[in-house]
Amino acid sequence: MLWNPACDAVSVYGGRFEGMSDNTQAPENKVSDMYEYGYRKSNYGPDELVTDAHGNPISVTDAMMSAAQAAEATTVTPHLCYYSPRIPGNTGSAIRLCAVTGTILHLVEPLGFNLRDTKLRRAGLDYHDMAHVVLHPNFDDLVASMPNSRIIAFTAHATKLYTDIEYKPTDILLFGPEPGDIPDPMDIMAGPHVAEQVRLPMRPSLRSLNLTNCASIAIYEAWRQLGFKGGQ
Repeated sequence: MLWNPACDAVSVYGGRFEGMSDNTQAPENKVSDMYEYGYRKSNYGPDELVTDAHGNPISVTDAMMSAAQAAEATTVTPHLCYYSPRIPGNTGSAIRLCAVTGTILHLVEPLGFNLRDTKLRRAGLDYHDMAHVVLHPNFDDLVASMPNSRIIAFTAHATKLYTDIEYKPTDILLFGPEPGDIPDPMDIMAGPHVAEQVRLPMRPSLRSLNLTNCASIAIYEAWRQLGFKGGQ
């Protein structure tokens, strides 16, 4: 049975209510005991960081999808693609975003972390086995595997706003790496494979939003245009 966050927040976000029995042998209590105020307690190791409702460890690798499967899948939102992400927490948050919206997440190597990274697993909580993730060895593999998809690149260099696009479920919303020592790969974000470049508006002189905050805004705008199909 899938965990319902609206009904059972205690199982992840932690702590016991006063008077709750100390039956830590029960799987649901074991999950609850791992967390306090939304954070994993220090006495639990990485292998126990993320579990399903039965206390079994889960990982993003448990729900991997092949590129061919992703190309054939029927989706209710556009696909989301992170090119060479570097911060595991952002990708973990994207996994959670994709689980709740029904979005397929494409990750293009090289990645700045291991897919079993503790911070990635923490940010994704117990949604890892509910989101479909595709790993591509390079960007050409993404382009070749999704020939019928329009790639929309989100970049600060664009002039068109993200709200000026009419989104389709087959689209791929492309986001580059988080800001850092490596410059943005403009050959990827502005190459011939890109159908549109769009940006999110911001106040002048401010550099950027968090990567997955940007992706969330984009996915929900696309899903809104598509009537929130599959949602409730």
